[in-house]
Amino acid sequence: MDDLTLGPLRHAQNSATDQVFDVLYDAIISVKLPPGTKVSEAEFAKHLNVSRQPVRDAFFRLSTLGFLSIRPQRATLITQISQRAVIDAVFTRTALEVECLTTAMAHNAPTLITGLTENLNQQAQTPKFSAADFHALDEAFHEIICHASGHGHVWSLIRERKAHLDRIRFLTLSAARQQHVITEHRDILDAIKSGEVALAETLLRDHIGAVTDVLPVLKDQYPTYFDTAK
Repeated sequence: MDDLTLGPLRHAQNSATDQVFDVLYDAIISVKLPPGTKVSEAEFAKHLNVSRQPVRDAFFRLSTLGFLSIRPQRATLITQISQRAVIDAVFTRTALEVECLTTAMAHNAPTLITGLTENLNQQAQTPKFSAADFHALDEAFHEIICHASGHGHVWSLIRERKAHLDRIRFLTLSAARQQHVITEHRDILDAIKSGEVALAETLLRDHIGAVTDVLPVLKDQYPTYFDTAK
């Protein structure tokens, strides 16, 4: 904790619990808090200058997402990454997001194209962005698809179910990977502009599912980050 730098609590309009949750969520998915790290309500309350109650509430919310292992009379730990959870998250996300894409292309293509084009223009400035900034733009690209379908709530469902998947994505966000992601996003947008529904669906499926291809490599690089369950 002494050498951990967490973002400040900035959004006064949000509750203290929401602010603490957001800060810890970002620290976990960016692996600033690596799997296996012991965490303490008291230490985080002191570190973030809040009482213990919002930290306790944030811890509970993080545990329901699969990020924290809270055990009576034992240390609370940042969970290891579950390979099974990653695969399940990819399946769920693909099913929901591809359906959103199909609906958006059929009923709201101009809005979809405008939103994705603006997002890609921002992504083109990626050398100026940190991994965290690029991750936010990447997330926004996919959120736009959900909102353009008229079912924006789907993005909340996806976000809740991709906790372990997000950490995998962050571990792979090198500069080269960022450029590859931009290329894949551009190909998806080109297919949307051309009205090629089947191609856009295939490209989006491949884009979301590509994370599973790097799992074996990451498990070799970061063996302590992953659980041993299949």
